[in-house]
Amino acid sequence: MSNTNPKAPVWVRIIFSILGKIPMPIMHGLGDALGWLYYVLDKRHRGIALRNLARVFPEKPKKERVTIAKRTFKQMGRTLLEIPYVFSADRESLLQHVNIENKDVLTNALAKQKGVFLLASHFSNWELMGLMPAMLGYQTSMIYRQLNQKPLDAYTLASRSRFGTHLYSRNTGVRWLLKALKNNHCIVSALDQHMGAGNGIKVPFLGHIASTSHLPAPFVAKGAPMVGMALVRQGNTFDFTLKFWDVPCPELTDDRATNEILIMTAACKSFDAVIKENPEQWLWMHRRWRAVETDEAMAQVVHGAP
Repeated sequence: MSNTNPKAPVWVRIIFSILGKIPMPIMHGLGDALGWLYYVLDKRHRGIALRNLARVFPEKPKKERVTIAKRTFKQMGRTLLEIPYVFSADRESLLQHVNIENKDVLTNALAKQKGVFLLASHFSNWELMGLMPAMLGYQTSMIYRQLNQKPLDAYTLASRSRFGTHLYSRNTGVRWLLKALKNNHCIVSALDQHMGAGNGIKVPFLGHIASTSHLPAPFVAKGAPMVGMALVRQGNTFDFTLKFWDVPCPELTDDRATNEILIMTAACKSFDAVIKENPEQWLWMHRRWRAVETDEAMAQVVHGAP
């Protein structure tokens, strides 16, 4: 059953509405400054980003990796300060800033009437990306993680669902998923976050072993298609290209566990190109490879590991 959204306090809505009216160049300037401060002052997350970049791009000079890291933090700052506009602007205003590429890939997948796992990552402005399927007219469902601040959580839920997206708490199980697939929904599934013990399987992400959600795998094995999705920022503007790409199901075996690994490996592999072409737009400050970092034997054999 879909989450029943509590009403956000008036004061939260007023603040976001005011912030959403500030010209974007000003918000981008403030976002760059915020990102720079984040990079300079947060030694822990700066270190995580630089280690992750060394893992994935060992061939790049250290100076280049530092430049990518700095741009990543500024990108994060911009994205955060774009959220008031993203959460308050109407559908037509938001769509003016997004070019759609390969929409037919998603349309063709939905034509199979088996639902679609719409694979995503925390790339560029992920909040705007999350709104896009519903804004384009597709029935959309996704899992969300509650925020600790109840007023902000209520506003975020209302904003994310205002175009029709069905949101489900991580604590409600996955019974809703069967119904959503039966009703041919797009199931937005983020693949770039580390999954804790018992909640994921180990497959390569950007070429290195990481604990990854295997939620799509059993349904994909039974015929549900996968489509990749990424919102790519164009330059330093608030203009984007929403890209879709087909993720074919690999040839499966008679073993369920093996099939899950094959399916999720293919799903993760499909993000290599878009992230490596625009590395500053992905969240390198997340400990994506924690499964390797905490395994001394594995860390020693993975190329580029810190």
